[in-house]
Amino acid sequence: MRLYLVRHGQTAWNAAERAQGHSDIPLDETGEKQAEALHSAFASRSVGLVLCSDLGRARQTAAPIVRATGAEYEETPLLRERGFGDWEGESFHDISKWWSSLEALQGNDRFKLRPPNGESFHDVWERIAPVVERLRSADKNVAVVSHGGTCGLLLAQLVHGTLETCRAFRFHNTSVTSLERQTYGPFRIRRYNDISHLDTDVVLAGSVDGAGR
Repeated sequence: MRLYLVRHGQTAWNAAERAQGHSDIPLDETGEKQAEALHSAFASRSVGLVLCSDLGRARQTAAPIVRATGAEYEETPLLRERGFGDWEGESFHDISKWWSSLEALQGNDRFKLRPPNGESFHDVWERIAPVVERLRSADKNVAVVSHGGTCGLLLAQLVHGTLETCRAFRFHNTSVTSLERQTYGPFRIRRYNDISHLDTDVVLAGSVDGAGR
Protein backbone atom coordinates (compact mmCIF):
# COMPACT_ATOMS: atom_id res chain seq x y z
CA MET A 1 0.00 0.00 0.00
CA ARG A 2 1.30 3.44 -0.96
CA LEU A 3 0.52 6.59 1.00
CA TYR A 4 1.03 10.17 -0.13
CA LEU A 5 1.09 13.08 2.33
CA VAL A 6 0.35 16.37 0.58
CA ARG A 7 0.50 19.80 2.15
CA HIS A 8 -1.99 22.37 0.85
CA GLY A 9 -1.02 25.16 -1.55
CA GLN A 10 0.12 28.62 -0.56
CA THR A 11 -2.24 31.17 0.98
CA ALA A 12 -1.79 34.89 1.57
CA TRP A 13 -1.27 34.15 5.26
CA ASN A 14 1.51 31.68 4.43
CA ALA A 15 3.27 34.39 2.46
CA ALA A 16 2.80 36.88 5.31
CA GLU A 17 3.90 34.31 7.92
CA ARG A 18 0.66 34.55 9.89
CA ALA A 19 -0.80 31.69 11.94
CA GLN A 20 -3.77 30.13 10.15
CA GLY A 21 -4.79 27.23 12.35
CA HIS A 22 -8.51 26.56 11.87
CA SER A 23 -9.11 29.87 10.06
CA ASP A 24 -10.49 29.02 6.62
CA ILE A 25 -8.07 30.95 4.42
CA PRO A 26 -8.27 30.15 0.67
CA LEU A 27 -5.36 29.59 -1.66
CA ASP A 28 -3.86 32.68 -3.24
CA GLU A 29 -2.99 32.87 -6.95
CA THR A 30 0.33 31.11 -6.41
CA GLY A 31 -1.35 28.43 -4.33
CA GLU A 32 -3.87 27.76 -7.08
CA LYS A 33 -1.03 27.24 -9.58
CA GLN A 34 0.73 24.93 -7.14
CA ALA A 35 -2.44 22.89 -6.62
CA GLU A 36 -3.09 22.56 -10.34
CA ALA A 37 0.45 21.21 -10.79
CA LEU A 38 -0.57 18.25 -8.64
CA HIS A 39 -2.78 17.03 -11.49
CA SER A 40 0.24 16.05 -13.57
CA ALA A 41 2.09 14.82 -10.47
CA PHE A 42 -0.67 12.28 -9.78
CA ALA A 43 -1.76 11.48 -13.34
CA SER A 44 0.29 8.28 -13.43
CA ARG A 45 -0.24 7.28 -9.80
CA SER A 46 -2.82 4.80 -8.59
CA VAL A 47 -4.84 6.32 -5.74
CA GLY A 48 -8.08 4.84 -4.42
CA LEU A 49 -8.92 7.44 -1.78
CA VAL A 50 -8.16 11.10 -1.21
CA LEU A 51 -8.56 11.85 2.50
CA CYS A 52 -8.66 15.59 3.10
CA SER A 53 -8.87 18.20 5.83
CA ASP A 54 -12.23 19.96 5.75
CA LEU A 55 -10.62 23.41 5.49
CA GLY A 56 -10.95 25.16 2.14
CA ARG A 57 -7.24 25.49 1.35
CA ALA A 58 -6.86 21.72 1.63
CA ARG A 59 -10.06 21.07 -0.33
CA GLN A 60 -8.84 23.30 -3.17
CA THR A 61 -5.53 21.45 -3.20
CA ALA A 62 -7.16 18.02 -3.26
CA ALA A 63 -9.43 18.73 -6.24
CA PRO A 64 -6.77 18.28 -8.98
CA ILE A 65 -5.64 15.01 -7.38
CA VAL A 66 -9.21 13.68 -7.44
CA ARG A 67 -9.58 14.73 -11.08
CA ALA A 68 -6.29 13.08 -12.05
CA THR A 69 -6.89 9.77 -10.27
CA GLY A 70 -10.67 9.36 -10.15
CA ALA A 71 -10.25 8.44 -6.48
CA GLU A 72 -12.96 8.46 -3.86
CA TYR A 73 -12.95 11.67 -1.83
CA GLU A 74 -13.56 12.15 1.89
CA GLU A 75 -13.16 15.10 4.25
CA THR A 76 -12.51 15.00 7.97
CA PRO A 77 -11.89 17.70 10.61
CA LEU A 78 -9.39 15.31 12.22
CA LEU A 79 -6.87 16.45 9.58
CA ARG A 80 -7.14 20.15 10.35
CA GLU A 81 -4.10 22.20 11.26
CA ARG A 82 -3.31 22.84 14.89
CA GLY A 83 -5.80 25.37 16.24
CA PHE A 84 -4.10 28.60 17.27
CA GLY A 85 -7.21 30.00 18.94
CA ASP A 86 -6.95 33.69 19.78
CA TRP A 87 -3.57 33.88 18.04
CA GLU A 88 -4.87 33.03 14.57
CA GLY A 89 -4.10 35.80 12.12
CA GLU A 90 -1.18 37.02 14.21
CA SER A 91 2.38 37.00 12.87
CA PHE A 92 4.75 34.25 13.94
CA HIS A 93 7.19 37.00 14.90
CA ASP A 94 4.75 38.24 17.53
CA ILE A 95 3.70 34.75 18.58
CA SER A 96 7.31 33.80 19.26
CA LYS A 97 7.46 36.57 21.87
CA TRP A 98 4.31 35.33 23.64
CA TRP A 99 5.50 31.78 24.28
CA SER A 100 7.52 32.72 27.36
CA SER A 101 4.46 34.13 29.12
CA LEU A 102 2.54 31.01 28.15
CA GLU A 103 5.24 28.82 29.68
CA ALA A 104 4.94 30.77 32.93
CA LEU A 105 1.24 29.88 33.08
CA GLN A 106 1.25 26.33 31.70
CA GLY A 107 4.73 24.92 32.36
CA ASN A 108 7.69 24.33 30.06
CA ASP A 109 6.51 21.21 28.19
CA ARG A 110 6.41 22.81 24.74
CA PHE A 111 4.33 19.99 23.31
CA LYS A 112 1.51 20.64 25.79
CA LEU A 113 1.46 24.44 25.55
CA ARG A 114 -1.88 25.73 24.28
CA PRO A 115 -2.46 29.20 22.83
CA PRO A 116 -5.57 30.82 24.35
CA ASN A 117 -8.56 28.78 23.08
CA GLY A 118 -6.19 26.77 20.89
CA GLU A 119 -4.55 23.35 20.71
CA SER A 120 -1.20 21.96 21.77
CA PHE A 121 0.96 19.67 19.66
CA HIS A 122 -0.10 16.87 22.00
CA ASP A 123 -3.77 17.65 21.37
CA VAL A 124 -3.27 17.28 17.62
CA TRP A 125 -1.20 14.12 18.12
CA GLU A 126 -4.18 12.58 19.90
CA ARG A 127 -6.68 13.97 17.36
CA ILE A 128 -4.99 12.35 14.37
CA ALA A 129 -4.42 8.96 16.01
CA PRO A 130 -7.63 7.43 14.54
CA VAL A 131 -6.54 8.55 11.06
CA VAL A 132 -3.16 6.87 11.50
CA GLU A 133 -4.81 3.62 12.60
CA ARG A 134 -7.04 3.73 9.55
CA LEU A 135 -4.06 4.25 7.25
CA ARG A 136 -2.23 1.32 8.79
CA SER A 137 -5.05 -1.01 7.73
CA ALA A 138 -6.06 0.64 4.43
CA ASP A 139 -6.57 -1.74 1.49
CA LYS A 140 -5.99 0.88 -1.22
CA ASN A 141 -3.47 3.61 -1.96
CA VAL A 142 -4.35 6.84 -0.16
CA ALA A 143 -3.46 10.50 -0.67
CA VAL A 144 -3.83 12.58 2.50
CA VAL A 145 -4.18 16.33 1.93
CA SER A 146 -3.55 18.30 5.09
CA HIS A 147 -1.41 21.04 6.65
CA GLY A 148 2.25 21.52 7.51
CA GLY A 149 2.07 20.85 11.21
CA THR A 150 -0.44 18.03 10.86
CA CYS A 151 1.59 16.35 8.12
CA GLY A 152 4.62 16.40 10.43
CA LEU A 153 2.67 14.75 13.24
CA LEU A 154 1.17 12.18 10.86
CA LEU A 155 4.59 11.31 9.47
CA ALA A 156 6.06 10.96 12.96
CA GLN A 157 3.35 8.50 13.98
CA LEU A 158 3.52 6.54 10.73
CA VAL A 159 7.27 5.90 11.11
CA HIS A 160 6.84 5.08 14.82
CA GLY A 161 8.46 8.32 15.93
CA THR A 162 7.61 10.61 18.83
CA LEU A 163 6.31 14.13 19.27
CA GLU A 164 9.92 15.29 19.19
CA THR A 165 10.34 13.60 15.81
CA CYS A 166 7.75 15.85 14.18
CA ARG A 167 9.92 18.92 14.69
CA ALA A 168 12.47 17.53 12.24
CA PHE A 169 10.00 17.65 9.34
CA ARG A 170 9.29 20.61 7.06
CA PHE A 171 6.90 20.64 4.13
CA HIS A 172 6.74 23.03 1.20
CA ASN A 173 3.31 23.98 -0.10
CA THR A 174 1.92 21.10 -2.24
CA SER A 175 4.94 18.95 -1.47
CA VAL A 176 4.33 15.21 -1.80
CA THR A 177 5.84 12.79 0.70
CA SER A 178 5.55 9.17 -0.45
CA LEU A 179 5.49 6.24 1.96
CA GLU A 180 5.12 2.49 1.63
CA ARG A 181 3.52 0.28 4.24
CA GLN A 182 5.77 -2.59 5.25
CA THR A 183 4.50 -6.03 6.18
CA TYR A 184 5.88 -5.57 9.67
CA GLY A 185 6.82 -2.37 11.45
CA PRO A 186 6.34 1.27 10.48
CA PHE A 187 5.75 2.86 7.11
CA ARG A 188 8.91 3.46 5.09
CA ILE A 189 9.57 6.89 3.57
CA ARG A 190 10.29 6.55 -0.15
CA ARG A 191 10.39 10.24 -1.08
CA TYR A 192 10.21 13.26 1.23
CA ASN A 193 8.93 16.79 0.58
CA ASP A 194 8.97 16.33 -3.20
CA ILE A 195 8.22 19.52 -5.15
CA SER A 196 9.60 18.42 -8.51
CA HIS A 197 6.17 19.14 -10.05
CA LEU A 198 6.51 22.87 -9.27
CA ASP A 199 8.16 25.61 -11.27
CA THR A 200 10.60 27.67 -9.23
CA ASP A 201 8.34 30.74 -9.41
CA VAL A 202 5.60 29.01 -7.39
CA VAL A 203 7.76 27.80 -4.50
CA LEU A 204 7.83 29.64 -1.18
CA ALA A 205 10.76 28.14 0.66
CA GLY A 206 10.32 27.52 4.36
CA SER A 207 6.77 28.83 4.45
CA VAL A 208 4.69 28.44 7.57
CA ASP A 209 1.01 27.82 8.15
CA GLY A 210 0.22 27.47 11.83
CA ALA A 211 2.54 24.57 12.47
CA GLY A 212 4.16 26.42 15.35
CA ARG A 213 7.35 27.20 13.51
